[in-house]
Amino acid sequence: MKYFYSSQYPVEIVLSENINKKFSSHSHAGHYIISLCIKGSVAATLENKSLQLKENGFFVVPPFMPHQADITDNSILASLCIGKSFVSNYHPKEGTRILKMILESSKIQKQITKFQTERLIRVVPHVYRLHNTYNKEMENDMLILYERLASGFPDSLPLDSLAQDLYISKYHLIRKCKKNLGLTPHKFYLQNRIRQAQALLLADKSVSRVSADMGFYDQSHFNKAFKNITGISPAEYIASSTTLRL
Repeated sequence: MKYFYSSQYPVEIVLSENINKKFSSHSHAGHYIISLCIKGSVAATLENKSLQLKENGFFVVPPFMPHQADITDNSILASLCIGKSFVSNYHPKEGTRILKMILESSKIQKQITKFQTERLIRVVPHVYRLHNTYNKEMENDMLILYERLASGFPDSLPLDSLAQDLYISKYHLIRKCKKNLGLTPHKFYLQNRIRQAQALLLADKSVSRVSADMGFYDQSHFNKAFKNITGISPAEYIASSTTLRL
């Protein structure tokens, strides 16, 4: 796995390679994802629809859409992750120009070909169209739930109490959460903690410090949760992350 982060924009590029991992169903609250098969083939599922990507095939995932991917040692998947704020703040022409500049940086061009770069860029207008049409309207109780899960609440908070606060049953809460956020409340909360942990690790915090800051009861539990979601350990993540300065 290799992670490349722009120092100026909410954009990152993830290269999934040399890994035999089935990423279980997950979602991204803050990003649009364009995933391109660089080598081999990748099996993917988007909202219960199965795909088999061959070389240079791609799929696009808007925020909150549940998806999963099966990556083997013989396949490579490049994912361009574009922050929702980026799509909102830059009009299509300017946004495409910036993304092209990022993808054409020397560190990225060592990983993908010019043809693959152009293929990713050609999909960017579709992301803008999705942004204009896919904006998911969540009911007020789900917005409250999302804010609580995103900001983090103690593991000790019973799901029954949360459902009671929202005036719905626990089982209805779970169903609505899966429909709106793509995951159960617990899985979404855990996923969000790991996303926050990634940012803290990039800020040069130690693995043990991040584990404690994110509320894991020991580092072993943190390592297991982190690897289950990202496919690699926190230490491997630090070693595989690169900041792009344009």
